Formats: sequence, C-alpha cells, structure tokens
Amino acid sequence: MSEMPCTIRPATPDDRDLVTAALYTALAWDPADPIPPMDVVVAHPKIAVYHEGWMRPGDRGVVAEIYGAFVGMAYCRVFDESMGSQGFYDDETPELAVAVHAAFRGRGIGRRLIEALHGMAADAGVERMSLSVAGGNPALRLYERMGYRTVRDTGGDRLMVADL
Repeated sequence: MSEMPCTIRPATPDDRDLVTAALYTALAWDPADPIPPMDVVVAHPKIAVYHEGWMRPGDRGVVAEIYGAFVGMAYCRVFDESMGSQGFYDDETPELAVAVHAAFRGRGIGRRLIEALHGMAADAGVERMSLSVAGGNPALRLYERMGYRTVRDTGGDRLMVADL
C-alpha cells in the first residue's frame, strides 16, 4: 500500500483525549482478541498511568491527521519503577506508545510518527526510548526496523529499547 498523505504535528496539552484514544487503539490491536469498552479499559489503574495528567514534564507526542481528522499518534512518558508500566527500562528512558487507526495501518504512518517523535525526543536530549509489545503484534516488525532491540522476552510480551 502506498503511504498516505498526512500531516504530523506536535501534540499539545489539549490532546489528552487523543492520547486516551491512541492508548486504547494500541491495546485493542488484535481484532481476534476483543477487549472491554474504552471507558472501562482506560480507567484501570495499570492503564491510567499512560494517559492521566497528559503533558506532565517529559511528555512528548506527535499526532497524525488526514484532512484534519485524527488517524494516529505516537507519544512517550517517563515512568519510575513503582508505576508498573509494561515498557519500563529505567527512570530516564521514556516509554513509547504508538497507534494508527486500523483503516490506515500498513501505509507508513506509524513509521512517520515514530521518526518524528524520535527526532523531537533526541532534540530534547533523550538518549533512548523503550516500549512493550506483544510477540504476535505485527507492529513488532516495524519496531525492529526502527532500531528497537529486545532486552527482555517474557514469552508473550517483549521489552524493547532503541538508542536515539
């Protein structure tokens, strides 16, 4: 499929609802394994840490839009070990979350989002980013192409890290 002509813009504090929508989209990646409704999932304490208080210090993100409509987002947050994030690597490494609406996957938007976020983070002095991905998630191949390497494999999920 060809790459979609889309605009990538920096996320703002007003994009909290987009962060929540992107998080849910990322969690619901497998249509064969449906998850509960968004309001239930994002309220769970282990999930809420990924979106509550959006744009706290260190939060960064980029939004993909086509003709002004939201189609995807990549964002990162720094966690500490006590917060229980799935992609925790260390106290200084932000964790990446990326999601592209199902109708627009496979068209280069996820790659463009990650490249833009990596550039933004590197410009701010961030040295690396981490993420957690299910072993069966097709996005795993994208992450590997983007320089992410597996540092821990639990047999289901992988913790991956990329140097920026």
